[in-house]
Amino acid sequence: MKIGFLAYSLFVLQKYWEQLKDEADCWWGVTQPDTLKELKNRNIENVVFCSDELRYFPEREGNKYISVNPGKAENEVVEKIAPDIWITDQTNRLTYAPKKALWVQTFHSLCFKKHTFHPVTLKYDLLLLPGEYHKQEFIKRLDFEEGDERLKVVGWPRVDDLLQGRYNREDILNNLGLDPNRKTVMYAPTWGGYARDMSTWGRNLFARWFDRDVEVFELLCSEATRMELNFIVKIHHLSSWSSSEELKAIAEKYDALWVTPGMSNLQIDPNPYLWVTDVLISDMSGIIMDYIVLDRPIIFVDPDETLDAWRECSIPPNFRAGEIVQTPEQLVMAIEDSIEYPDRHKGARQRVLSEIFCSLDGDASARAAKAILDFARARGIS
Repeated sequence: MKIGFLAYSLFVLQKYWEQLKDEADCWWGVTQPDTLKELKNRNIENVVFCSDELRYFPEREGNKYISVNPGKAENEVVEKIAPDIWITDQTNRLTYAPKKALWVQTFHSLCFKKHTFHPVTLKYDLLLLPGEYHKQEFIKRLDFEEGDERLKVVGWPRVDDLLQGRYNREDILNNLGLDPNRKTVMYAPTWGGYARDMSTWGRNLFARWFDRDVEVFELLCSEATRMELNFIVKIHHLSSWSSSEELKAIAEKYDALWVTPGMSNLQIDPNPYLWVTDVLISDMSGIIMDYIVLDRPIIFVDPDETLDAWRECSIPPNFRAGEIVQTPEQLVMAIEDSIEYPDRHKGARQRVLSEIFCSLDGDASARAAKAILDFARARGIS
């Protein structure tokens, strides 16, 4: 059995690779130099690289990194590896290629915003899902049958490391130059989920308080300093704010840790940062559903009322298990409250965990790998 992994970044699909590399002839298909470099640093040799030339269009709405020849690199990778199965974590990665193998979709994020339930998923032979909620939503929204074998609930491999406790808090904070004796707050917003229209896609730092981005960001940094907290700022890697020298200067002024190197297609593994975070501030990001497995406080910046943020959302707003804030002053108060009373929303978090995830035993990667192998063998692939 030959399996191909098609990905921009490794931190999602590496969980599957680790489980499957000794069970099948596994190959990475990559189109970005940074991903190739990561694989070489790990001494992985089964790699086919075909460069996808990207150009940066600062005036463009949405993703500003656009392929000069969309699909060319993916097609070359597909033809060179020619596997029995393709595994990818992004629904659009294989759509340019002719379908000559089984397609497996793992999903790279569980966002609140409109993200998961796209018709293109109907092209896949196997969808690996975190729990019954997403299974039932696929059935309801895309007319899958109740017993459709393409919908397989396995759990969420992305959080296995968190559930297994593979990290050391003190070591991580020391390596980051942060104080292990302090509580840590992280701001990690989504990207594009609260644009007022396409002209502002990805240009807002917060889900509200538009045109006050810098002002509110400095308030957040200064209040974290006043409360003697470590403050981590993890801007989405596709946000234009991730390259803002003005914000970086403010973060440096208040000793906040800026962890996004700049706008790019390279995603950073968030798990070490989540492990050391005592309070997460976000909005509609998929990072929330990763963090919630740690059962720690979450503060939600409520999308502005003028937006259409919840239309066709992947996860409904009543799944926000934490403080929901609408003013900067409420945000500051919510941070103080979350530090002092971390269990205030524990019941709500437990409810959401039970709704979204089928199991939180840290073995989702193993179940997902078994599901892939069983699915392939049932179709005569060995």
